[in-house]
Amino acid sequence: MECFEIGALWVMVTIISIHADTSADGIQAECLGNIVQFILPGSLSAGSPLEVYAVNNTQTVLLTPHLAAQCGYTQKSDPWGNTIVSASLQSCFAENQADKEFGITMQFKLYEFPKLSEKVHKVFKSCSHTMTSREILCETNFMEVSVRNAIPEIKTAPVKQWPTVIPNLQLWKILLYTPGEKAFDKETLQAMGYNVYSSPTRLVMRSPYNTAENFVQHVDGVDIMVFKSVVLFRDRWMMTIVESAAACPISGASVVDQMISWHVPRHISPLVSSEVEILEVHMGVNGRTLTPEEMSSRNYAMTFTESHIVIKIPIGAPDGYYKSHVLKGQYHVSYNIEPMLELLWKEGLDKTTYKVLFPITTPLTPWPPQVTDYTQPKQKVFDILLGYFLPDVELLNITFGSELLTVSEVINKGIGLQEHGLPNDTKAFALQVSFSEPHVQIMSFRPDVRTYTLSLVFGFIILPEHTSFSHSMELEASITDIVLPNAGGSCEQDQFKIYVKYGSTPSSQIKIKLRNMELNDEILQQYKHHSNETHFYIIVPFLAPVVAFESVQLTGVMARIDVEVYDSLHNWSFKEFSLACPFFIKLSECFSNGTITVVLPKLESVPHLLPGELSLRDPTCKPFYNQDYFAYFRFDVTTCGTTRKFVGETMIYENEVTWKRNETLLPEQEYRFVVSCVYIANATQSMIFHAVSHFKQPHADVGKGELTVSLKLSKDMVYRLFYHDGDYPVLKFLKQPLYFEVGMDHSRDSRVAVGLENCWATLTKDKESKPRWDLIVDGCANPKDPEQTIFHPVIPDDRVDIPDHFKRFEVKTFSFKEDDGSSESEDATLARRVFVHCDVVICHVENTADGRCYKQCAVTQDTIKSSSNRVRRSSSFSEVLQHVSIGPILFI
Repeated sequence: MECFEIGALWVMVTIISIHADTSADGIQAECLGNIVQFILPGSLSAGSPLEVYAVNNTQTVLLTPHLAAQCGYTQKSDPWGNTIVSASLQSCFAENQADKEFGITMQFKLYEFPKLSEKVHKVFKSCSHTMTSREILCETNFMEVSVRNAIPEIKTAPVKQWPTVIPNLQLWKILLYTPGEKAFDKETLQAMGYNVYSSPTRLVMRSPYNTAENFVQHVDGVDIMVFKSVVLFRDRWMMTIVESAAACPISGASVVDQMISWHVPRHISPLVSSEVEILEVHMGVNGRTLTPEEMSSRNYAMTFTESHIVIKIPIGAPDGYYKSHVLKGQYHVSYNIEPMLELLWKEGLDKTTYKVLFPITTPLTPWPPQVTDYTQPKQKVFDILLGYFLPDVELLNITFGSELLTVSEVINKGIGLQEHGLPNDTKAFALQVSFSEPHVQIMSFRPDVRTYTLSLVFGFIILPEHTSFSHSMELEASITDIVLPNAGGSCEQDQFKIYVKYGSTPSSQIKIKLRNMELNDEILQQYKHHSNETHFYIIVPFLAPVVAFESVQLTGVMARIDVEVYDSLHNWSFKEFSLACPFFIKLSECFSNGTITVVLPKLESVPHLLPGELSLRDPTCKPFYNQDYFAYFRFDVTTCGTTRKFVGETMIYENEVTWKRNETLLPEQEYRFVVSCVYIANATQSMIFHAVSHFKQPHADVGKGELTVSLKLSKDMVYRLFYHDGDYPVLKFLKQPLYFEVGMDHSRDSRVAVGLENCWATLTKDKESKPRWDLIVDGCANPKDPEQTIFHPVIPDDRVDIPDHFKRFEVKTFSFKEDDGSSESEDATLARRVFVHCDVVICHVENTADGRCYKQCAVTQDTIKSSSNRVRRSSSFSEVLQHVSIGPILFI
């Protein structure tokens, strides 16, 4: 059979004759030639379990599929729940009066839930039928032949006028041709599934299609199932033979494009011995004969060739119906229809009625579900319609993300779910899911756009087979102009002030972390804070446990607090930033009574330091008080190893705080904090000379291996977090400074240094492209740029061992302006997409005598923040020159 495409679906119309009787219960019964048809409407059964019984004067017998085929009954159902039972007039339990009047009684028993009560519908139908010499019925589950039983009449000699004598012939043997001859008695044959019945005027033979003694014969390209027998009747002195045969087509249907063609041979050789005269030909559907006008209205056609009768039926005709299937996990449909062909032919003086009911199912055709998306993002609800399905499909469950919910559970959760019946007898399912549902994921590719996604899997079953299939989909909707949460902070005297603005995100979803510690009620009790529906702020003292100390200088400490703001519902980070501030406070005080105090915070660059392990020169002098993040010393100038010296009229006392680890673990690590007190004529001064984490480097020759450098963009102003290659393009805001670092990747040689020759920006990867913005020229900030590049010092920390191996500089985004005189040029306002390039040299730190290795740039307002900007001018190995680039960086 050829593949085809299904057109529009039609509503099936069950044809009921105007002569059909309808019982008080609504069951319809109709005589259709040599069969009777009963229709139990789906409205009566309503999905309840159903049993069908055949009834006569003495028996009520449950019709199993095997018994139905043997006794002449056919039971079917359609997608609308109607039960259709057809019975031969000569079925096993029919009432027969002289083979002219027939009565059929059917009983339908329904079991109603939940009480399992029974409801019985009993229907009787009487039909009159005048039989021809031979009648052959090809039903969908059995073959039947009824022939006139020509038992001879015997008369005596005409002289004495004796009465007519009818011999008492009894059925003796049955010969089956398979096609070889085999003999059986009636009881054996019926045990095999056949049925044999004789009356004074008729012999009826019936066989299911799958009976072993039947055989297939090819007639004009069509497979014919043949049942052929000879029945022997005899009495004491005589015998008679009755031939019977049934032959029914089991192939012959094909599909081309949108048309079904059914070919039936005009002369079925097992049934005829010579040329026959066809007297009548009728076409029907579902057992009922159609008039020529009815055939024309449905676009049915019946034509004749030399060898075949051809019936053509368009796919989707109203007498058929569509059925759902699953093939390889995908939804498919087929079209089903049961045409009928009825012939009357004459062979000699005998006439044969030949009726074939032939169910046809088209090849399975994919019918992928369609999704109609009615989502309006501003309403923040996914709104879809999934269709289209046949009535035999039921929605069983829906999987949201990783959670499977039944239909009732979906509705109980308040999710909108409805089934819609459509005029073409299909249906669809409408689903509405709020963006706030837990399984809805949120992504943001731009700060002003939020994208919502939802993964769905619909689980279906097909009735009555309970075959399952599923359909998956990914929903996505984006909302623009969303106000995202924002956060920032400032430094005020001896504290940090951090604020968070919630934007359009509910405050209950926003969580805040300070140095990887999430704020909760217990932590908030330790700090001054305030919150409402729109914003939140918190005051954190600089000596709080969540603060990291980067360095201690003469005038105070450099402290940093790391902040992360994220959406706890969707585990999505809105913003991460670090706030680093200098706090100008006295870490040491000298009192006139000779007491010295020192407050020493734990430095981030010495992560293993325990403040309680610190000591003065006298190792027994430990902190007067300490916590995990600072130590407090109080001692007298005459104790703890304090030294004294006289300089003119002043007296200077000096001590130092040190920490030495177990030399077997870190033999080269040393921590020193020197404090001095100067006493001058009743006045006291304190001086902190230095407080650093000092790491002694082993002496080594100048590295001769490959020296490589890299250019990195920092996420913050303190150069702690950096963007990686996979993060580009990096998105930055207007007016947001950029913090760059050039560093040597692998060298441990303290006698080499990194110098910047030139740095510039372009709009493309090509470093030679135009326009070009000079950021560093000849080792110094571009003097022509009003927003000059700022150089930042590099101090040792847990990542930086040798500061000379790194250079850091800050670039204002307003540096990227194109002075071309065109105010309408996009570049004239700000380059939206830039790449940064640098020429880097590696020099020897000892080449300072002739100024060849370092250069001192002119001090400006922008360079005051750096003690000096030393860059290499030339060196003893000037051939070590490298170029580095990064980008793109996007500005919004």
